[in-house]
Amino acid sequence: MTTSLIAPITTLPKNLPLDGAIAITLQDGVMIFRASQNIQQRIENLLDKRQETPLTETEEQELDDFEAIDDYLSFVNRMIRNNFLMANESSLSKDWLSEEENETWKDL
Repeated sequence: MTTSLIAPITTLPKNLPLDGAIAITLQDGVMIFRASQNIQQRIENLLDKRQETPLTETEEQELDDFEAIDDYLSFVNRMIRNNFLMANESSLSKDWLSEEENETWKDL
């Protein structure tokens, strides 16, 4: 039996602009996926509004959907970073010298 690491997303927010919804940045040589500035601003607006007045059911669902998308992006970013780190560790642990070179340098 396999266990899902993250819950499936069944719908995207209706007002999610599919073009430009995700921003890609580089962090320590690794691509990182984040919500775009416009999406982040929308989330902040909903959170600010929720502090002042109750959100509508549609707005609450939108915020929940954004949270699910954020969970996915975080998961993807962790997977990419972990794979990047494992690839670098395995290349660092590789013995780059031939047997002949090892014999030459063994007494130094």
